[in-house]
Amino acid sequence: MNGLGITVYDSSAPFTVEDFLDKLFPNFWSLLINLIALIVLFVFLYHIAYKPVKKYLDARKNYVEKNIRDSESSKAMYEKKVAESETMISEARKEATDIIAKAKSDAEVSAEGIIKNAKEQAEARQRAADEAIAQAEEKSRRAIREEIVNVALDASKAVLGREVNKEDNAKLVDEFVESVDE
Repeated sequence: MNGLGITVYDSSAPFTVEDFLDKLFPNFWSLLINLIALIVLFVFLYHIAYKPVKKYLDARKNYVEKNIRDSESSKAMYEKKVAESETMISEARKEATDIIAKAKSDAEVSAEGIIKNAKEQAEARQRAADEAIAQAEEKSRRAIREEIVNVALDASKAVLGREVNKEDNAKLVDEFVESVDE
């Protein structure tokens, strides 16, 4: 042993069984102290390192799981919205085709109505024109008849030299008109 309390072994000295057993099985008190120090170290590390790391890992795990759940619910909601949108689009297309078909049929009905109305107006105008022509003809015939009657009366006065009475006048006019009509 030197002055510091450390045992120095002479390497030239023979190695004994006791030295071997001392090295193989350490001192009980030394073992107990080392074991207690190891337990204290584990407890210290458990409270200082393991718990916060575990807490952080649990929080991270919960965060990731929450994000996955949110993503799945968002995906489901997106798929639902896509399905609703497709349904709305197909309904809108159907409604648009229905509106177009109705507008076409309404336009055809309107066109038929307008054409029918125009034909009726044209026919009414034609009838009115025909009636006006017939009335003008009748008026002209009456005027011509009266003129003929006047001329015939004047001629008969000149030829007969006397005044013709109404009966003779009517008879002469009727004969003359019949001959003119023929």
